Parts: sequence; C-alpha cells; structure tokens
Amino acid sequence: MLKKLTPIFVLLFLCTCVAIAQSTSSAEYLGRYTDGSDYVVYFEETQYGLTLRPALWTATQLLKQTGADEFTVVDRTERGATFHRDERGHVTGVTIRGMEGEGLTLRRASEGLLPIETLLTGKGHNAALAYMKEVGSDPKRILDSAERVMSRFPSRASAVVDFLFTVQPKFSSNARLHTLLGYARVAAGDRQAALTNFRRAHQLDPKNQEAISGLGLLHALPATESTRDNPWEIPFPLASVFLPPTESEIRAVEADWSKRDLDPRGVVEVATGRIRFGDGQMGVRIVSHLVNGYRHFGAIIAPLDATPSCCPVIVEAKGVSWNYFPLTLERLDSPRFMNEARQKFIYVIPSFRGEVMKFGGVDYQSEGDRTNAWDGATDDAIALLNVALATTPVADANRICVFGRSRGGTVALLMAERDSRIRCVVEWSGPTDWFSLMGTEGWTQQELFAEGLRTRAAPNEIGGQLIEHFLSRAVSGKEDLRAVRHRMLASSPLYFAKRLPHAQLHYGMEDTSVPVINGLQLARRLKLYNATQSDRQLKKSKVAHPGSAAFFYPRQGHDTDRLVAPDRSHQFLINELMGKK
Repeated sequence: MLKKLTPIFVLLFLCTCVAIAQSTSSAEYLGRYTDGSDYVVYFEETQYGLTLRPALWTATQLLKQTGADEFTVVDRTERGATFHRDERGHVTGVTIRGMEGEGLTLRRASEGLLPIETLLTGKGHNAALAYMKEVGSDPKRILDSAERVMSRFPSRASAVVDFLFTVQPKFSSNARLHTLLGYARVAAGDRQAALTNFRRAHQLDPKNQEAISGLGLLHALPATESTRDNPWEIPFPLASVFLPPTESEIRAVEADWSKRDLDPRGVVEVATGRIRFGDGQMGVRIVSHLVNGYRHFGAIIAPLDATPSCCPVIVEAKGVSWNYFPLTLERLDSPRFMNEARQKFIYVIPSFRGEVMKFGGVDYQSEGDRTNAWDGATDDAIALLNVALATTPVADANRICVFGRSRGGTVALLMAERDSRIRCVVEWSGPTDWFSLMGTEGWTQQELFAEGLRTRAAPNEIGGQLIEHFLSRAVSGKEDLRAVRHRMLASSPLYFAKRLPHAQLHYGMEDTSVPVINGLQLARRLKLYNATQSDRQLKKSKVAHPGSAAFFYPRQGHDTDRLVAPDRSHQFLINELMGKK
C-alpha cells in the first residue's frame, strides 16, 4: 500500500527541517533490535523516512532526527529512540523512550526469531514449543505473551488457541491459562470448547472474575454465582434492542433531525490567541454558544492573513474514551496532515457536551450530558459550524468538509449525512452500526451489554461504556425501548449512507476497539471497493460514489496507518476543497 504515494507530502509532513530528518544515512539504523526475550522493534526505511514499529504495536511511528543518533516520533514528541555505537562507531543497539520497551537494553540482531515473533507469524504450536524450552515450570511469560497478542491482533486468535493448547498439558492446573484459552476460543469461533475452559478455570479458582465473566457471557454461570448477581434492570427484553432497524424507524430519525434547532444562539467570543502548527502560526478564537439551552465551547482557527471568503472549512471532530480525555488544540490531526496547505483553510473544532477543551493553559468545560456522545455530539458540531459561518467572514460556506477519527469519525459521517452543505467527509476508524457491528473478540454486542448489566459495569469494564452511552437512561427509568433504539439508530451512520457526499474511509484490520467490519459494511453500502482490491483496481472500478474510496490496512489497529492515511486524507481534501469551486 506504500506505492503511489505523493513525495511532496512526505517532505512536509515531518514539520521540521527535512535536512535534519535524514542528515545522516538512515541505512545504518535499519534492522531488528531485541532484548533477547519478548521484546523486539523494527526500524525500516519508507518513502516517508525512518520508521519505528515494536512487534506488538499496530501503529507504525514516523521518526525525525533531532541530534546525533537521536530520533523523535514526529507527532508524539514524548516518544523516540536513541541509538548506541561500539568503539568502532557501528550502531549496535537502541533505547526506546515514551512507549512500550522503555528502559530495556535492545541489541541489534538480524537472525533467530523470538518465540513471540513466531506466534505473530501465526505458528502458535512452534512458538509454544520454543517458549517451553525457555521457561521451565513458570508459565507467566507464556501467558503474558498469549494475552498481549490476543488483545492486540484479532487475526491471530487461532494461533493463540494453538499456542495455549500446546502448553496446556504442562500447566493444566493453571486457572489463568484456561481463562485465556476460553477467550481465545471464543474469538476463534469455538464456543463449546471455550465453555469447557471457563468451567475448568472457575473450578480451579472460584474467584477468578474473568472466568466468571466468560461463563456469564456464555449464559453458563453456576447457580452459586447467579444468586450473587444484583444486575441493572431495563424495562424491556435486551434482545429487542438489537433487532434490525425498520424503514419507519429510519424515517423517524430523519424527521427528528430535520426539526432540530441548531441556529447560532448566545454566541460569545471568550478568548483569542495564536497557535503554531509546523513552522507557522494561525489565529484562534474560542467561542461559546448555546445548544438546547446548554453552553458549549469551540475553537475557530484561521490564517492570520485571511481575506473574505478566501478559505474552505475543515471541521475536525475528536474521539472519545471511557474517561472522556480532553480536547487539546495543539494536538489536532487535520492541520498537521494538511502540512504545506494548512494556511489555506479554516478549522472548526467543536468541544462536545460535558467535555473539556484545552488551549493556552485554560480548560473550557462544555455543559450538557457527555454520555450523549454520538448523536448529541453531532448536534454540537453542526451548531458550532453554524456559529463559525455566521461569525467568520473569511470562511467559504460553499466549501466544507469534515474529518474525524474513532468517535470523531462517526460524528463526521453523521454530520455529512445530516447537513447538505458538507461537500466531503474523511473518517478514520469510526463505528458505523451500533446494532450489529460493534461486538468484539468474538462476542456479540448484545452479549457485551448483557454482561455489563449483570455486573453493573463501570465505563472501563466489559460493556460499561456501551451501557453508559445507550442504556443508562433505561436503567434509571427515563427511556423506553423506542427512545433507546432511536438514539442508537441516530448514532449509526450505516443506515443513512445514501445521504453521504464524497467520502474517504480508513480502517485498521487489527482494530480491537472498532472492528474492521464497520468500514467494510459501509464501503459495501456505498459500493466502494473492498479490502482485497488494489489502488489500480480501484481506479478502474465503477463505483456509486465517484471520488470516494475505502482503505483497509493490514497489521494496523485503531490508529489505522499513521503514514499512509494522513497522506491520502490530505490529497482527498485538497482535491475536494481546492480542486474545484
């Protein structure tokens, strides 16, 4: 997937002096470095420059050189690498900082795969045999490795099953082994065998909560455990939540959208300032405004020399986590990957309800219910766009595109479906369907919800975040089945795909947060090419949305491909917003 990329983007994406970035030949740093145990990192030369990728990471890191043998990750400056040389000046090792592997002494090694690498190639049985030669009677390294691979590489579930099955006779009385094997077998599609493992783990350790959850998810809890439950209750069968949406429900959501009043209200310019992206500065206005009576904050970023109607608009929507991490303006994606063209755009950055935006050492806390994080967040984004267009004469209202990753990707799609002013949308790793596509690790979404209800899950526990966003109001008696399904549907862009303008989709095939099926199904709905087609095939394809495309990245996770996706997004937005008026 690295061929056919634009060299201009490569030079300017580094954001700092290109001469420094490759001031010495990167060839002397290339290769494989390992601690000789379970950690290995690869340094590779790409057309973008030198990259770093730990074997167990699903996001390649682009490096820039900052000193003699010193490198920093371009978009995560707290991460980096320092190379070491011997007395003859040859590079012999490296130290990693700011990421997994920090503090380890890594030596250059060109031969002899570690057992963890063998497991990652899919050879679970061989990896297990290699580990057993090293660990003796202590299973911790084996189980740690299995858990790390299983939690990061969904495509390796069957290899993990082979791996754990091979070592099982040696550690047959280890409850953790049976628990991990149970979860791996579910992910690989063998639930009957998984049930045997969960029961054995519970027998060995009746307090093993992961084994109990496995039994709960499979509806096989022992009577002693069932009687301890004090689950949250909802006033309707859980299965009815996940029935496929009907045409009448879809029309009801569309009618609801058309009635929402998101016009500018109570607009206040709270602060102004400047922000640096790469080598240049841009002006920032922090504004507040009212959405349904609640005060929200957002940022409008413009070139310092902008003239009336000069500049297209890019709206960037942020992601969400169980703890609602804050929006930090200095870490926006779109101004960074627009590189040399960034000064030609207006950036509209909504802060979503109940969440925090940071700029200039100040926290701006928006009012409202942060758990309404999808459909409600889309209201906030459209409302801020309306404010920006009403108060920013330099913005060209005829050239608007939306970008987002994760939750932001979903909001970007929903904005484009709801607002006909939007010309295009770029989304990375966004959920597209809350009814059937967000099950993970072999579990259906209904099963994850059920386990969260059973355990009264916190947002960072199984099913907890899902319940907080979609079922918490039903638990408290404030919503009925119709209202729950209405909000889930209004948060699922798959069902409104016919309303999308030109779109570019990006998904990592090893994403454990948003399964790649979300992107595949949306691409199929839009009649775009699938993951097996090359760029060349795509150009020859007749698609329902000319100019649209979907990209699926092997070995990459929720961050997609941090080299290729930004480049493609850059070119798409340039074509859509600058190529025609």
